[in-house]
Amino acid sequence: MRRTGAVLLATALLCVSGCSCGADTGEVAEGGAAPARASAGPPDATGGPYSDDGPYLLRDVTVESGLARFQRVSGSREKLFLVETVGGGCALFDHDQDGDLDAYLTNGGHLGRPLADNPSDALFRNDGHARFEDVASAAGIDERRWTNGVRVCDVDGDGWSDLYLTNYGRNTLYVADGRGAYADRTEAAGVGVQSWSTGAAFFDFDKDGDLDLSVANYAIFDEPRMLAERPTTSYKGIEVHKGPNGLPGAPDSFFVNEGGLVFREASSELGLHDQHFGFQCVAFDFDQDGWLDLFVPNDTAANHLWKNLAGRRFEEVGQRQGVAFDLSGKPQASMGVALGDYDGDLRLDLYVTNFSDEYSTLYRSDARGYFTDVTRAVGLSAPTLDKLAWGTEFIDFDLDGDLELYAVNGHVYPQVDGFHLGATYLEPTQLFEYDGRRFCEPPGRGGVALGERLAARGSATGDVDGDGDTDLLIANIDGPPRLLRNGGRSENSLEVALIGLGKNREAVGARVVAWVAEKPQLRLAGLATGFLSSSARTLVFGLGQHQRVERLEVTWPSGKLERFADLRAGTRVTIEEAAGEDEARLHVSQH
Repeated sequence: MRRTGAVLLATALLCVSGCSCGADTGEVAEGGAAPARASAGPPDATGGPYSDDGPYLLRDVTVESGLARFQRVSGSREKLFLVETVGGGCALFDHDQDGDLDAYLTNGGHLGRPLADNPSDALFRNDGHARFEDVASAAGIDERRWTNGVRVCDVDGDGWSDLYLTNYGRNTLYVADGRGAYADRTEAAGVGVQSWSTGAAFFDFDKDGDLDLSVANYAIFDEPRMLAERPTTSYKGIEVHKGPNGLPGAPDSFFVNEGGLVFREASSELGLHDQHFGFQCVAFDFDQDGWLDLFVPNDTAANHLWKNLAGRRFEEVGQRQGVAFDLSGKPQASMGVALGDYDGDLRLDLYVTNFSDEYSTLYRSDARGYFTDVTRAVGLSAPTLDKLAWGTEFIDFDLDGDLELYAVNGHVYPQVDGFHLGATYLEPTQLFEYDGRRFCEPPGRGGVALGERLAARGSATGDVDGDGDTDLLIANIDGPPRLLRNGGRSENSLEVALIGLGKNREAVGARVVAWVAEKPQLRLAGLATGFLSSSARTLVFGLGQHQRVERLEVTWPSGKLERFADLRAGTRVTIEEAAGEDEARLHVSQH
């Protein structure tokens, strides 16, 4: 999280009649070893005040859902230390396999106190009517280590979701027992990183059939010394806590799965040497060579893109491919990551959230795997410049076939409220709609609930109430989460669930393309995107007013390609990968 920076000036253009934001005059380069500079383009656009009268309506149902009973503790209200400011993530997943989404909420604590005095994380069970009850204790979860991230994944391939928690302190692997409860298998598995861990991603980097683990670690925080000395620094003339600059970065970790739920730390032998305040790690095949690569956004330092060299080792290519810096060639305070094909060219693009006074950055991919910072050209610079953004995703909230983009926001210094700095500690959530050329905030900005000012951090998406569209869960520090139910105009959809072979049962890394009226939509299975959170694993394709998907293409992690035709709107398809030359099994049900 960047601690200094000049205040930049930007002009916002009021957009009152929809997301038609004028001609895009920015020229976007198609590739090259270095990002090309786009021309200025027209000013960025907003959708006026937050209201429930626009095309998107996300309504706050936190109280009636029962999730308001949870309170995340994040140290002192004054945020005297860096650890207290990061907060944590959340997850939406079906922990008990009853067909609806449950919620995992991470918790923090207080520095200088015994672990037993910290509050536990919570696991809220959905009763099928979007009402939740905390069942963490009954499920065997008593996590008091100050949790930052929660990565949900079926690590052992038994069909049940397991939990890997990245903590300030030892990380924890909870393995599901197949009856709705969990057992701590951290030490036996060998993944108990003793650090300040943040992001985590499971993926099969060497194509041996099981899932390996990447862990981003943030900083080395000497707690006794910090508590004794209480070091501070200056932010725009205000005395605030020190960090991360001035603290040592913590080296990231990478674990190779040896089989039988046993892992071996192998970061050095694989060439991974990132030690730059990592917040998230996202696995995807950026150059489409068939091997999953690794993107690690770093706070106040160059982002890293690790190219997978055929499962043998990794090579850092972030600067060469154009994702290390912003358009001006400067590192940013990178935190959350959205990954998606926003422009429909069948190439995955990156959106990285950043600190205030530096815009959150959209990196557009080209056919060769090079990225260009197109933030200004597509209208995202001015609306994000004064926000401090965290959780983010590309999501089709209205199911019209085009991806929207959201980001949850909140400052790290409560002290900014006492000064006229153009910043506030609590900030609203932002929703951006893409019109084929540019992003802008739509009329109503997604509803009054998005306008509530929060100290938000992580977020997760999924169909919590079973009505076929996507809802939003936001994790906040020093308070309850927010559950926002999607009640806006929604069209038809097709839901896709994949079942892979062997230990990679969730088919992490599979590439799925749905063709609707000859327009492609690309999704990737098992993504570890956003900020320290896990969204529902079902892939959702918006059909708009169309009644079918003409064809669906699935490229499994093995590289095998399968095609399916004429899938109807309003259905859920479960596709089971078959071994050898056999065809996958497809099961269709109404949703």
